[in-house]
Amino acid sequence: MKSIKGEGGATCPNGCEPFEAEYWTLVRGDKDAELKEALLGGELNLISCPSCGEFFYHDRDIVYFDPTKELLAFVSPKADKKNFDEIKKKMQKDFDFLRKNLAEMNITYSPFYLAGMEELKSLLEYDDYSSCQSEVIAASAAQQGFKIVPLSPAEARVKGYPLYLPVAGDKYDSASVVKAAEALLAANSALTLLSALIKDLKSGKEPPARL
Repeated sequence: MKSIKGEGGATCPNGCEPFEAEYWTLVRGDKDAELKEALLGGELNLISCPSCGEFFYHDRDIVYFDPTKELLAFVSPKADKKNFDEIKKKMQKDFDFLRKNLAEMNITYSPFYLAGMEELKSLLEYDDYSSCQSEVIAASAAQQGFKIVPLSPAEARVKGYPLYLPVAGDKYDSASVVKAAEALLAANSALTLLSALIKDLKSGKEPPARL
């Protein structure tokens, strides 16, 4: 499945004559890096009124999909606090249809239902931040002689954990993960994703299943 572009009516905020405009309806973040960059830069689905030249965003729904990161998001620019519940029901139906017709993609993780492109942008920015921290954690673990255990990207995102957990010794349990994580955090206090992990495991939670 590739990124998909559609065409639909657009209405200028200045009250000009409506016109037809192209817009992206589905973005594959793993295949179209330039579209992801356009989204992060606030340029995706930005259109110009042919009458007055005003720039504004096309207000059609969009789906963002990156199976390599287990990330699926349905975004409605028209959503607000009053109508979000109703719009979410429609997005849930869209997800059921997509999952049924893309069974080969094995979408076992829950999607995000978002009210606007800013929420999607924030989600993608967090993912980039998490990926960078996780790579540093993996490299630092290797330097200190710790093993790493990869997590499901979807589970790591929901829990606020890094994509890789450091492990001291051969046994994968709370004690061994906390020992390694505390050592890495002591050496580099910027590895903040380890803080939530340490807090949870010290409170009695079990480490998540390895990928």
